[in-house]
Amino acid sequence: MSDVALTIRCAGMINSEIVTVDGEGRGSVERGTLAMNLAFSTIPDGFSVYCASLWTACCSSPTFAHERDGGVNMLTLSGGRYRCERTFDFGDYGSYDYSYELRLDRETDQMQATGVIHGSLRLPRIVGVDASLTEVMVPVGPRDVRSFAGTTFQAEDGTRIPVVVTGQYSPLDEDDADWTCCAQNQIRSSFIDLREVDGPRLGLEYTTVISGIRAPERQDVFAASGAHDG
Repeated sequence: MSDVALTIRCAGMINSEIVTVDGEGRGSVERGTLAMNLAFSTIPDGFSVYCASLWTACCSSPTFAHERDGGVNMLTLSGGRYRCERTFDFGDYGSYDYSYELRLDRETDQMQATGVIHGSLRLPRIVGVDASLTEVMVPVGPRDVRSFAGTTFQAEDGTRIPVVVTGQYSPLDEDDADWTCCAQNQIRSSFIDLREVDGPRLGLEYTTVISGIRAPERQDVFAASGAHDG
C-alpha cells in the first residue's frame, strides 16, 4: 500500500475551555512510520501540548505499525476502520478521555480521524516526555480489544509524573468479521520523535512495531515449575 495521507479533526473541553485540534500527516505501513503536525486552538492552563504525544496521532498509528512475530496492526485487523477510546490518568493531577473514529479509504490512500476530548488536568509546566510508549493489546471479545500503557512526563522542576493510559478498540462497521479470528495478545511499541514544540503546535513522528505475545507451551510451564521446586 502507498503512503497514506492522514487528516485529524478534534473538538472538546479541557478545564472547561473549548479546545479544537487540527492535524495533517502521512503514514507508511511498510516503514512503520507516521509523521504528524498538530495545531491546537488554545492550551488551557494545567494542560500541555506534550499530552498529544501520547495520542499516537489520535489512535491512528496502530494502523501503521510494522508487524512482527504474529502481531497484527489495525490495517490487518479492521482495514483501518475502527473506533478507539482512551483514558489518560495523571493521578492527583487529573485525567481526560478521548474518543475517535478512524476511517481509511484504501482507494484514495486517505485516512481521517475524527473525535472528541473531555477532562480536567492541573499539570505543572511540562518540558519532556519519555521517548517511547508501549501498549499491551488484549482481545476480550469478538469485537473488542482492550489496551494498557504507561509512561512518564517530566515537569520543569524535575518531577516525574506517571501517566496510565487505558483504551478500547472496536470495529467501525457493523458487518466486520470476528476480530478473534486473527487477533491475539500483542505489544505495540512506538518511538516518539518530537520535531517541533512551539506554543500550540506539535510536530512529531512515530515509529511503531507490533509484536505477538507467545503463550507458553505446557512443557515450558512444567519445566519452569520443576526448576523452581528443585
